[in-house]
Amino acid sequence: MSALLVYLGGEGRNELGSWSGDPPYQNDDEPGVIKALLQRTRTDGWRILGAQEWKRIRKYTDSVRVPSDTRRLIRGSHEERAVLGLVLDAKERGAQVVVFVRDQDDDPDRAAIVARAIELARASLSDIRVVGDTAVPVLEAWILAMMGETGTESIGKAKAQRLLADIGITTTAKMVGEVLPNRPLPADATHLRSWLEQAKAALA
Repeated sequence: MSALLVYLGGEGRNELGSWSGDPPYQNDDEPGVIKALLQRTRTDGWRILGAQEWKRIRKYTDSVRVPSDTRRLIRGSHEERAVLGLVLDAKERGAQVVVFVRDQDDDPDRAAIVARAIELARASLSDIRVVGDTAVPVLEAWILAMMGETGTESIGKAKAQRLLADIGITTTAKMVGEVLPNRPLPADATHLRSWLEQAKAALA
């Protein structure tokens, strides 16, 4: 059985590792947090086809030809159109699974918007598997949760980043080093746990 082809989306190098940046320079040399999380879920049966940084995702509009059943998405918000753009890019490149993490940052509505966009993308583009969620408040909070910290979804962006820096986790490699396969997760890390469940189903 051939390996599932996976396309990644993320904010930058922490999420994507050496798959960040311009496509000609992307490679599989250095894992980012997303790859490490996927490996925590399943170590084989898939490979990364490519990746897109969030700021580079094409935001589809009504002037762009897309299947008629995706028209609802291209009339949505900036975040909804970014999710659609990532999924369509993944399909065009021949991926079977698209996987992303989007920071909530300081936008309290972003998690709900992204969740709605994922459901719309799945309904409109059922021939590609979508794994995605919002890191609340940022990816650093997910790393703290994987280190056993509780309450990470309510501490705020600045505090999450400061706490991780204070214990010396300041590089992508050090973040990846905390994504251990058998480490239990706090029950209140709801977005991280949901993401991992989605990944488990998509890579099955």
